[in-house]
Amino acid sequence: MKSVAFYFDYASPWAYLANELLNRKLPGAPVTYHPIYLRGLETFSKGMPYTGAKLVYLMRDIARCAEHEGVTMVAPPSFPLDGLAALRAALVAQDSGAFDRYHRAAFRAGWQEQRDVSKKEVVATILASALGSTEAVAMEAMTTPAIKDRLKSTTAQAELRGVFGAPTFFVGQEMFWGHDRFDYVAREAVK
Repeated sequence: MKSVAFYFDYASPWAYLANELLNRKLPGAPVTYHPIYLRGLETFSKGMPYTGAKLVYLMRDIARCAEHEGVTMVAPPSFPLDGLAALRAALVAQDSGAFDRYHRAAFRAGWQEQRDVSKKEVVATILASALGSTEAVAMEAMTTPAIKDRLKSTTAQAELRGVFGAPTFFVGQEMFWGHDRFDYVAREAVK
């Protein structure tokens, strides 16, 4: 089975849903995880690219999709979330071999537990737990200039590849956008 690249932002409810469904929809597929900052993409650079009516619809639709898939989802107290701190922490977790422990906890904090992952302090607590370190160590690691620059770079590289939103999947050079494209991703992965 071919490797699947998964581009995500913790701010995206659709990326959260996709992450919850990955193992069920792509059993046995090797997955590489690529944190990207949605607000760094041209699509989102000037704010939320949805009208008020569309945003209301999309929030209702994501709840409907989560219910259909049997995935617990609780809307955060304020939306949109800003995934910046959580994404930077994801890079630290990847570098430290703690990504598996961190990743699901970060998504669930924002989309099940109503914790504000827009706040660095909240994210530092999650990262510290994954690393087995203190919050101060986690905060320092996720706020270094090198980590900040790396997230900018990975986001720019994703945009050059054609990524305009999250979740986005690649199998080789073939791109699939949306949590509802798993059937297509799976077919491409076994070709």
